[in-house]
Amino acid sequence: MKTHRIGIALIIASLNLGAQSQPTKHGPLYPPGQPHGGGQLIVDVMPVPQSLKDLTDMSSLIIEGVVEKVMPARQGSGQTWEETDSVINIAQTFKGFSAGSAIAIAQMGGKGTDIVQYSLVQPGERYILFLSPDDRKTLPSVDGLKRYDITAAWAGLLLVGADGLMHTDPKYRDRLRKTFEGKSKAEMIDLVKDAINQKQTPNQ
Repeated sequence: MKTHRIGIALIIASLNLGAQSQPTKHGPLYPPGQPHGGGQLIVDVMPVPQSLKDLTDMSSLIIEGVVEKVMPARQGSGQTWEETDSVINIAQTFKGFSAGSAIAIAQMGGKGTDIVQYSLVQPGERYILFLSPDDRKTLPSVDGLKRYDITAAWAGLLLVGADGLMHTDPKYRDRLRKTFEGKSKAEMIDLVKDAINQKQTPNQ
């Protein structure tokens, strides 16, 4: 995995990877060498954004988007863990430019994997997303869309609930995202725009 891709260091604990499943009359349920089974995925990122200003500065594209669809999990490029691709329809853009009205993202993890810091996006969910280009050449095409990484894996993933308020799953102890809990989407967008326009000072 490339260093620029938010500097991810990955720790995988208790994953049942690469083992052949119990055979059926049609043969193994999973192809040999394919990751499957339950487990826990811990993703560590460097650097971790300490403020909304950090998060906006680390991101080349910031959007409000709705998850159109989620693809079946696939084995990560050259890795033993799984990744899940999703298509995001762009509702509005706050920073940067993306050709077209949709993008694709990849998240580490798949079905049956307990990810410690975040949940995989689901169809119909609305997010404010902080993104950077995912330029890995070995990834499969997703509807021909430009691919992006979520900045700092989970920090750039802000869920807008059906009630129009920002929500964070209580099991994820993420200090930065917790500060936005309960804010309206309009308030959050104002904060994002202010952070984008804020000039960095030496003591920040």
